[in-house]
Amino acid sequence: MLWLALHFPQLPIDRQGHAGADEPRAVVLHEGSRRRILACNATAAASGIRPGQALKNAYDMVPALITSDHDEQQQLAHLEQLTLWALHYSSLVSPEPPDTIVLEIEASLTLFGGIEALLEHIHDDIRQQQLGLSTAIAPTPAAAMLFARAGIHRQILDRQTLAETLVSVPVSWLPLNDFTLKGLRQSGLQTVAQLTALPAAALTRRFGSTCTDLLYKLDGRLPDPRTAYQPAETFLSALDLPLEAPDSQALAFPLNRLMNALGGYLKSRDLGVRHLQLQLHHHRGPTTCLDLKFLDATANTRHLFQIASERLGNLVLESPVIRLGLESTELASLQREGHDLFLKSQAAGSTIEQLLDRLSVRLGREALYTPTTGDDHRPEKAWLTALLDKQAAPGHWPARPLWLLRDPVPLDQSVTILTLPERIENGWWDDTDVRRDYFIATTRDGAYYWVYRQRRTADERLWLHGLFS
Repeated sequence: MLWLALHFPQLPIDRQGHAGADEPRAVVLHEGSRRRILACNATAAASGIRPGQALKNAYDMVPALITSDHDEQQQLAHLEQLTLWALHYSSLVSPEPPDTIVLEIEASLTLFGGIEALLEHIHDDIRQQQLGLSTAIAPTPAAAMLFARAGIHRQILDRQTLAETLVSVPVSWLPLNDFTLKGLRQSGLQTVAQLTALPAAALTRRFGSTCTDLLYKLDGRLPDPRTAYQPAETFLSALDLPLEAPDSQALAFPLNRLMNALGGYLKSRDLGVRHLQLQLHHHRGPTTCLDLKFLDATANTRHLFQIASERLGNLVLESPVIRLGLESTELASLQREGHDLFLKSQAAGSTIEQLLDRLSVRLGREALYTPTTGDDHRPEKAWLTALLDKQAAPGHWPARPLWLLRDPVPLDQSVTILTLPERIENGWWDDTDVRRDYFIATTRDGAYYWVYRQRRTADERLWLHGLFS
């Protein structure tokens, strides 16, 4: 197996987006009565602020420093959203709180065209999400996580290279508790090479079995199974906004984050969504719910984001938004379209359903209609209009023209009859009794008409009732 670790070293501050990026900002961690800097943005770092620094000292250096308290639950929620997104790239994804995800990628390399192409896809996605990322690849998940957290951006594909790389890693990067790390420092052990040089029994006796087990998991001598993340039956995700959103434009960044998570969710379950609900929470007043309905089930997150953005753009907020949620209320199987066997690449274009979705959100759903059949044989009563909906479209259209004249007119030109008569007798119970023989006819110019002749009358004329397009 081959493992890819995705480490997000600045996740506490990155999740706030670029709002106020020019101002020095930091996230503060509370440890009892002590408060220290957990993470800071580039502006604060340029002024000398560093993670681990006491908050009091940070204020002495940068009095204008803007701080926010670390919310562990929100960070875990963000990590879960990133885990859902990572399902784009592997079916075996395991979150490692508070800031790392590991993926088994050996089965994905052929699909994405190799390691370099896979990493390029991932880095492009992460840049769009405005997150910092450190990656590493190794034959064991523990080693991949260690290298990613230590900033050793290596693609290690075999056990020999893994052993050679491990020996130089400082022990301070090992995921051990503070008591064990302190004992290692006091014993003068600074690298993994020095640890592995000790007899296993002596190492276990001095620092416990956890330390020995970790070394064996790093180089693969001890199994290190990972539990694959299993998405829920329905998608429901939300996030608290770091700053109040006074208008819908400020919701684009958090909405994109939720859409990325939704895309991975749909990919993992091989489903599309037909009905989404956007939930906008406010300090006071009821939650604003926006229902997004699509003509066809889709997993195209770019299309979903565009439709949601259009809908939000038409919304006037009565009060600022403090929390944004996204819920799938109807999921469905995706329809697969066949492609040319020899067409190796195709440009991604919009489908007719996606075009109609955009028209619906811009003009209103009531502005679009579709023809549907009525329960009546009389042509002028057999066509009805219905709101545009996937369910309204019949499976098979009858042999009828889509362009039907409101009132039939006598045909004043020569035509050739192509079909046997279709006899329609209906409506004896009302004032529009119909007794006609219908034909499909063609003109010299190649036009196709739907014509009829009255029955039980002396009138032999043909009447034009519809045109085939």
